[in-house]
Amino acid sequence: MPSIEIFPGVLSLILSRAARAGRTEIGGFLFGKLQRNRLLITGATFPQQHGTRTHVTINDLDMALLAEELAQRGTGEVIIGWWHTHPGLGAGFMSSTDISTQLRYQAFFPEAVAVVIDPLRFSESMDLADLDLHVYTVEKRKERDLEYMYVQDPEEVIPDLYGIMMTLEEPEHMLFEDTWFEKMLRDVFGEEVTTPVFTYRLGDFMEAAVVIGAMIFLGIFVAIALMGLVV
Repeated sequence: MPSIEIFPGVLSLILSRAARAGRTEIGGFLFGKLQRNRLLITGATFPQQHGTRTHVTINDLDMALLAEELAQRGTGEVIIGWWHTHPGLGAGFMSSTDISTQLRYQAFFPEAVAVVIDPLRFSESMDLADLDLHVYTVEKRKERDLEYMYVQDPEEVIPDLYGIMMTLEEPEHMLFEDTWFEKMLRDVFGEEVTTPVFTYRLGDFMEAAVVIGAMIFLGIFVAIALMGLVV
């Protein structure tokens, strides 16, 4: 197996999307090139999909579109695998479904890899030590954990991710399974926002409600006082 080298843009996209999705599993495609004994993971995509807590379904048509786009670029890059999250479950394993999916990629590109990440601890601490990320291949229907390296020191990339996560807009085609609480908030605010922003907006909402309530109470008190003076 060739050495695995991950470019910083790949890490940025996966972590930003994974952190925003929270406990919803998401995934996408990896592209890059094989140079002698080096597998360069130069890019990642976030295609149309539907995610739940333990499963993600990706539109296969987007793979064909990506392959066509890469061919038109003429950079020699091809689809070399896929990535997905295991939110709250740890990235140290591949499920039977993951293994079957990985074997499909390896059938077309024998050196294909799967990047698996559990983003929850990292998204809370923003500490690189909490980054749970593994790169796999499959041999004899069992996952094999591969060593990998970053082309750029991730310490130089991580500090910018918080800003990316807080400003990145979700595409319209991303479908999350919301809780009833999140659905209620979406109905109230009429837009898609992240959970941290939900909390912030809800705080504003409650604060405004308290202020309005106090004003109404004060108005009633003044009205009663004025009626007393008239009587």
